[in-house]
Amino acid sequence: MSAEPSANRIDSLRWALETSLSVVYAAGADGLLIFANGAARARWHDAATAGMPAIGLFSGDARGHLADVAARVLTTGESGVFDAGDVGPAGVRAWASFALSPLREDDAITGYLCIATDTTALKRSELRLRRSEQLMVDTQGVAHLGTWEWDVSEPTAEWSDELYQIYGLTREQYTPSYEAYLTMVHPDDRQRVIDATNRVFHEHVQYSHDERIFRPDGSLRYLHTWAYPVLDDTGKLVRLVGVCQDITDQKLAEEQVLQLNAALERRVAERTRTIETSLRDVEAFNATVSHDLRAPLSVIQLSCQVISQRKEHDLPPQVVESVARIRRSASYMTELVDDLLALAHVSNAPIECSEIDLSQLCGEIVSNLRFASPERTVTVEIAPGLRCSGDPSLMRAAMENLIGNAWKYSSRVLHPRIAIGTVDVNGRAAFCVRDNGAGFDMKEAHRLFAPFERLHASTEFGGTGVGLAAVQRIMHRHGGRIWAQSEPGQGATFFFELP
Repeated sequence: MSAEPSANRIDSLRWALETSLSVVYAAGADGLLIFANGAARARWHDAATAGMPAIGLFSGDARGHLADVAARVLTTGESGVFDAGDVGPAGVRAWASFALSPLREDDAITGYLCIATDTTALKRSELRLRRSEQLMVDTQGVAHLGTWEWDVSEPTAEWSDELYQIYGLTREQYTPSYEAYLTMVHPDDRQRVIDATNRVFHEHVQYSHDERIFRPDGSLRYLHTWAYPVLDDTGKLVRLVGVCQDITDQKLAEEQVLQLNAALERRVAERTRTIETSLRDVEAFNATVSHDLRAPLSVIQLSCQVISQRKEHDLPPQVVESVARIRRSASYMTELVDDLLALAHVSNAPIECSEIDLSQLCGEIVSNLRFASPERTVTVEIAPGLRCSGDPSLMRAAMENLIGNAWKYSSRVLHPRIAIGTVDVNGRAAFCVRDNGAGFDMKEAHRLFAPFERLHASTEFGGTGVGLAAVQRIMHRHGGRIWAQSEPGQGATFFFELP
């Protein structure tokens, strides 16, 4: 069929179509263009020239859509629509809706008129909406969040897909309703849920609570539900919207933590009983040591004293020497027992902390040392205002050991000096006791605080090697630490920190 009748029809409308902002073209029954307005020529350029095939204006799947719709329009005379998108010269995706209407001459269909409507903004909005919906679905799945909405004038509610999954249901097997929902709620929680719902209806207050539900398979789930009332302009409740989160994993984890805490408390109680029993055993042992060792040592010393009271010329020289050696050994054993008891005491004695004037305490200790050794002249400097928090009895024992060691190991120098004060260690004040005595090799420092370890021969300096071990335990029991620096022949400095 000739395209001339169609062209005549178009010519009568050319003045209106040419200036239209919409893309408009007309094609004859043979599919060749007979008209393209300015917007069409701007879109398709030379392809929109009269006599060119209309299908050449499109690409990809859009060609098939045009062919199908055009054939239907030319055959049935009914209008048709198809959507198509393409990438423009600037590389931006654009969409349009193409509406085809038949062109008639008398009763014959001689072609069709195509008017395109730009739907890019609408299409982008649809895509954004779909992405938002998908994001919400994905987010609900990740967070185990389901949403619901109930128009209170309707018997049923609307549930999201995730909410069906939370309840272990499908849309085919379950129609959401308040009554059906209550049957799934745990019997112990049901009345609380009913009361909360009634408050929403009558007082229009939102609710948020935990509840338990049974799935159709009998499994128990823990849920947290929020419900919010929506009112109309008159203040009447029209619908409820809500969110439901599956918190089963969280609840099970909390129960596991509670069980672990209970088990830990039992273990702590058992360990406490064990420690208390051990302490009682230690106390019993200390009492045994105090009695069973001291008694024979006292007998030995007394016997030696009785023997020594006889005139020395009445005793063979070997006996005199042996008695003296026995008395020295018994005295050492007595001192060792005393030190062991002291070590046990500082390890187990209860701590009662209070503010301690350390300067005054050190002064008292030095006075006692001077009284016990009046023949010695020792220069002692005690910084004023030294204070700490600790157990007075234990701190006295610690300072007696530290100052006593400084007093002892400086006994062989011509001008002994002892200084007690504080120094800055990494921005914190540490107490220190410094002397100019024998000192020790820092290679042996790891042995310094071990019980019964001595860095000097017993012929040089007396002692049992227990004192510094006791000092370290006292500091540790106070949450502090102790360390030392020294060089042989250059004296030693003992540092300690307390919280």
